[in-house]
Amino acid sequence: CGQKKEVKKEEVKIEKKLIFLIAPKDFRDEEFKIPYDYLKSAGIKITVVSQETTEAVGMLGMKVKPDISLENLNYKDYDGFVLIGGSGSVFYWNNRKVWEICQYFNERNKLLAGICLAPITIVKSGVLNEREATCFKDKRALEEFKNANVRYVDKDVVVDGNVITANGPEAAEKFAKAILEYLKKH
Repeated sequence: CGQKKEVKKEEVKIEKKLIFLIAPKDFRDEEFKIPYDYLKSAGIKITVVSQETTEAVGMLGMKVKPDISLENLNYKDYDGFVLIGGSGSVFYWNNRKVWEICQYFNERNKLLAGICLAPITIVKSGVLNEREATCFKDKRALEEFKNANVRYVDKDVVVDGNVITANGPEAAEKFAKAILEYLKKH
């Protein structure tokens, strides 16, 4: 009696599983690290995927060992697919396997997200026709939006249904928060 008891707030953990796709070389460090740390701290399980399982190197020197190769990934077991940007993300723009994964997640209204130049892979997969998205403002990227009939929106983060896109490293935290909000609701 009379003593103050400290009540600890229990944070609700979200039991979801995400795929983070990174380029083997030149992924953008902050676009990986900020969402990765933020979402892991919320209890989300993340599997890092790349073309191979050899160490991937970011544009700023970060080193990440992918958990599994793209070829060996059983993507149907996951709740979302997140494509990490950077100049190296161009590597996946024309990758049919990645397009197939984008289409799978979109058809099931599961989370599909990309940041920086990575949204172009989503655009080229055909799932954003007549929808809104953003990306790093680059001439080639904007041409891809136009060619695929995707409305470019000049904002840090754009949410269009199950698809979340962000425009670059400065938007990494907002991107992570938008992903978490989506996962809480779905």
